[in-house]
Parts: sequence; C-alpha cells; structure tokens
Amino acid sequence: MKNPLDLFAAQVRAARVKRNLTQRQLADKLHMSVRTIIELEGCKSSPRFETVATIARELNISLDAVVFQNIQTDGVSKTVTDFFFGKSEEEVQKYIALCEQANSFRTVKGD
Repeated sequence: MKNPLDLFAAQVRAARVKRNLTQRQLADKLHMSVRTIIELEGCKSSPRFETVATIARELNISLDAVVFQNIQTDGVSKTVTDFFFGKSEEEVQKYIALCEQANSFRTVKGD
C-alpha cells in the first residue's frame, strides 16, 4: 500500500486541476500559504490533520477512501453513508430508484 499522504496528495492535485484552480487560488481560498499546497502536492511535507481535513472538505475528498482504501466491509461504506447524510427519506428513495433503473438498463443491454 502506498503512503496515505502520497495518495492524498495525488487526489488533491487531481481535484484542484479538475476545478481549474491554481495552487495559489486554492491556498488563497483556504487562507493557507501557497507553499503548504505545493509541498503537500509534491509529497514533501507531513501536514497537520487540520490542514488535511480543511483541504479534503474543500475539494470533497473522502479521507476514508484514502486511508482505508483496501478495507472491505460487510455494511454500507462511510462514503455512501456520508453521501446520504442529511437527505430526506424521499430523496434517498429517489436515488435508489434511479440506481435500480440504471442497473436494469445495464441488464437489458447484456452488460
């Protein structure tokens, strides 16, 4: 397994680029030094947890997925639980119905 901070660094860079943000823009948005972002993305630092959490929250990166990437669970993953957190039962049921419909399309096509 790769170092979780290296995996996090790669995800930060990918998410930042996907949002068309420069390292400076991300740093400014988070009230951080641009050096913090540069060193994190370059795997040249061991940032404090508060820094990691702030960046993950801003870029919507699941720390569970980074740290526990190879763990299989019998239950619902935290990522799924987090996705549905705060949604009404009606919203959850609509999403489940949409997933079932998508799955039936895949079955019909023979995938």
